[in-house]
Amino acid sequence: MSLTKKGSNYWGCCPFHHEKTPSFKVSADNQLYYCFGCKESGNAITFLKKMESIDSYEAVKILADAAGMQMTTYKFDKKTEDIKKKKERLLALMKDAALHYHENIYKPEAKPALDYAEGRQITSMIKKFGLGYSLGRFEMIDYLKSKGYSYAEMKDAGIAEQRADTYCDVFMNRLMIPIINPYGSVIAFGGRILEKNSELAKYRNSKQTILFDKSKVLFNLNLVKKLKQQKGLSSIIITEGYMDTISLYKAGIENVVASMGTSLTIEQAKLIKNYCDKVYISYDGDFAGQKATLRGLDILESVGLTVKVVPLSGEMDPDDIIKTSGAQGYRELLGNAISLTAFKLNSLARSYDLSDPDGKSKYAVEAIKTIKKLSPVEQEEYLGQIHKLTGYSMTVLMKQAELEEPLEKSEASAPREEIKNGDVALSAQEFVLASLINEMPYADFSHDILPYLTNDKAIDAYKLALEKYKERYTLQSLYNRIDEEDRDYIVNLINYNFMSGDDKKKFDECVILLKRRCFEAEKTKLIEKYNSTKDGELLSRLNEIEIQLKQMKKSGGF
Repeated sequence: MSLTKKGSNYWGCCPFHHEKTPSFKVSADNQLYYCFGCKESGNAITFLKKMESIDSYEAVKILADAAGMQMTTYKFDKKTEDIKKKKERLLALMKDAALHYHENIYKPEAKPALDYAEGRQITSMIKKFGLGYSLGRFEMIDYLKSKGYSYAEMKDAGIAEQRADTYCDVFMNRLMIPIINPYGSVIAFGGRILEKNSELAKYRNSKQTILFDKSKVLFNLNLVKKLKQQKGLSSIIITEGYMDTISLYKAGIENVVASMGTSLTIEQAKLIKNYCDKVYISYDGDFAGQKATLRGLDILESVGLTVKVVPLSGEMDPDDIIKTSGAQGYRELLGNAISLTAFKLNSLARSYDLSDPDGKSKYAVEAIKTIKKLSPVEQEEYLGQIHKLTGYSMTVLMKQAELEEPLEKSEASAPREEIKNGDVALSAQEFVLASLINEMPYADFSHDILPYLTNDKAIDAYKLALEKYKERYTLQSLYNRIDEEDRDYIVNLINYNFMSGDDKKKFDECVILLKRRCFEAEKTKLIEKYNSTKDGELLSRLNEIEIQLKQMKKSGGF
């Protein structure tokens, strides 16, 4: 990144979202970064994790290499060392095979492959995706043998299979599509047959090897990673096959991967979550009834992804849309993508005869099961849709959903009630916590403000500030101790915009305000309880609170 020093900090344009005016700050004091635009924050490790979509171990390894530092090494047994060497050998074999397949596609014998690419209008993508061709049964085997690889290695890589006393190419006479991992290594191939043969599968993928597990890989993720690094990434589109992905990419829609089948796995879901928080499912138009597909979509939601389904009609696939309506037509479909719940309800509706009372009632029961895990607001929204489709009254539907009480009532009992005039109190709370966590000269740790904080994030922030103060942690080391769900809140406190007039008087007044509002809230509740119970013991506590409030009033505090 290009960073410019201003004062004690460095500034630049944020790599995580598009901007013309720099709002990305790197603090020289605490070695943390923070974007005032998109709120991304972290240290050197989290920066690498987000930029490279890697885990913490890989990020630390890269930083250690850059700094010339040695990471702790472990003494592996001979079996582990042998597996490591074998992987390195097979990766080299796969690279050589991919390059040779690609060279083959330009040979006269590969005319069927070039004709196919031209027919699919993807000729310009041959180099980008490293497409190739397998010239028959033995050509690749002989080539790899000449490069010094053994038949056993070719078999272990998933390229060769043994027939009688000979080894042959498992992909013979197929268009070759290399499958590349996010680090740029070829780990497998997909082979597309080019002749009409009912006895052969249209596509043949590499078998599972020590390099390749189909359930943990997404086609084109290597180019999506580059896209994220260069332009940022807000969503990923998942298609069913290689050609749909290549066709969309050619049309300028580059945030696309293929799942190599409709049954998505938890490992694939987590992969996507490393890159973005939103995913569009763009499978063929006839996939709606496949239960495996729906299970896969639930898996995507289970890791925290927002799932949208792109509506495709009939037998259409993304490639068909691009050919008939172009990129703009497909983008319009993306704009009309529906939620996963809406997709499930639509699929259910197609499974029942809604003109038949029995079919309609069964649909309503199953549809309500589908929305049971949603929030009350979402439940009400979809119950309205079920009402319109079936004609059943909302009262009946709510009873079926066991929501006899008004939906909004379920939100009435929050664990900690916000105090009245919350904006003023929350501002005071934010100032106090920011002063403590940054150890401002006027920050007084002798105040016990824990009982007066209004939410769990504030409580966690206060505990961290105390721990930092007592244990003399730096902000950099403190950051590594923050739970991920609290990180944004605490980073905002670290980057709090202090004013020139901030001093001990303001700090003490804010603490008093927090205490006073808390006592006032308790007083209101006690009065309400006394009016309904006439419990004399409550009067004693009310008297104590009145004395406290009078003392605070004398001390000031807004």
